[in-house]
Amino acid sequence: MRAICLVLLLSVVATVPILQFASLGYMLESASRIARGMPLRSCFPGGETAKKMVLSGLFLAVSWLPVWLVTDWGYSAELMDPGSTFALRFRVGARVLAVLWVVWSGWALFRGGRWYHFLWPAPKRFMRTVFRLESWRELEDRWWDLVVSLRLTYLMKLGFYASIGALLWLLIPAVLIIVALNGGANSPSNGSNPEGFLGLIGLLGAISMWWVLQKLPFLQIHMVNEGKLRAMLDRAAIRNAFRRAPWAFCIAMVVLVLLSIPLYPLRIESIPSQLRWGLALFFVLFMFPTKLLVGWALRRSLTRTKPVHWFWRWMAWVPMVGSIAVYVGFLYLAKFTLWEGAASILLQHAFLPPVPFYLR
Repeated sequence: MRAICLVLLLSVVATVPILQFASLGYMLESASRIARGMPLRSCFPGGETAKKMVLSGLFLAVSWLPVWLVTDWGYSAELMDPGSTFALRFRVGARVLAVLWVVWSGWALFRGGRWYHFLWPAPKRFMRTVFRLESWRELEDRWWDLVVSLRLTYLMKLGFYASIGALLWLLIPAVLIIVALNGGANSPSNGSNPEGFLGLIGLLGAISMWWVLQKLPFLQIHMVNEGKLRAMLDRAAIRNAFRRAPWAFCIAMVVLVLLSIPLYPLRIESIPSQLRWGLALFFVLFMFPTKLLVGWALRRSLTRTKPVHWFWRWMAWVPMVGSIAVYVGFLYLAKFTLWEGAASILLQHAFLPPVPFYLR
């Protein structure tokens, strides 16, 4: 139940501008804890809080149904008999129910937000509590403790730094690929032949993208472990870690590619903002395990002190780079299929917040 609620909460957070960095930050923090060898139960902080928040939100939605129903009846009555007393009664009743719902649900959340708190309002306790100043101070303290426990500032900062680092790494390869693709479409038809030059630029962009993707997912976790943005440039640390655990790196990268590619069709067309959390749910479900696998691969490398034999390193490197080459091929196709166009080559959901649409 905690895992389900955590995924749902991360999906909703991923669709909120600015706050969506916290969704990426949380996944990287969990992967970092795995990389540092922390107990598995400690690698998903706030699981119980996420469970309470999601369940409370579900209870709030269910308790709102009567208000919604009366409001809909009032709207229908107004359509059938505009200005009638019958329709006016429904509208007034809907407003009264909405005010009662605010008081009812607020009191239920104050008591803990359990399902039974929404069924019975405990009127005697309500009358004893609502007029006490200590109750309002307690509510303020509990609200502040909840905000602090979420660590939103830290997670947003973590996700923002990881996104900036990823964009910096991807910028040059993406620009080269975009220039090659757009240049071919806009080349003049006056007898000149720039296709060879553009093809060379495209090849250079594909190779540089392939080179960057070998290390980028591991650099993001390494940055969290070190707590410094400049750790995103520490390629030597990732290269040495690969030498100690090449097969773990291979598994993590192959799974990342396999789970990233199926998400690209979900970005073909833009959808209403009200439905984006549904797509974000798939992005979190597919991307969260890849982050955890990357953390596991780094953990495997930290438990070993010596590099494995060069033969096994090469054997693991071949499927790893092969999967990356397939992924780069899909990036070329993304320019012609996704609604963001060429920007999709830079805005890769495998390394940015798990939301299907970045451009608002």
